[in-house]
Amino acid sequence: MTEVIVERHEKWEPVEGIVTAAARAVVREDHEGLVVTMMFSEISDDGPDSDLRIKFGRVPAYTVYEEFVHPWDSPQTESPMIGEGSKRCVFPLLLIHDSAWVRSLSDRLIGFPDSVHYRLLTLDQIVDVLCNKQPEVSWVNVVES
Repeated sequence: MTEVIVERHEKWEPVEGIVTAAARAVVREDHEGLVVTMMFSEISDDGPDSDLRIKFGRVPAYTVYEEFVHPWDSPQTESPMIGEGSKRCVFPLLLIHDSAWVRSLSDRLIGFPDSVHYRLLTLDQIVDVLCNKQPEVSWVNVVES
């Protein structure tokens, strides 16, 4: 009998002030590595007036999907939530434990021990990042984004 491993979603809160969903993510990769800017400022009046920049550095893997075609999505009932009423949604920054995606890559990750699966959710995208060091996270003004 094969044991079924279920992904667990843990709230990742590297900074204070995340009170809404993010509108979208701007993903940029260059010689210094991967940077994802979560666009919170584009949410209506409820959102902050700044965006969240996450500098991952060089990473072994990342993916960007429209949220409705994300292949590893598991039930939202066990995910940490944010907001109330009709604005209730899954917290936008998650750590994924027992990740199906990481298991699918396991033979390719020998050079990246202790990698962590980060999942970044927006209103229409899901960004998965595998990183083996602590990301740099900071709020940036809209004009800096």
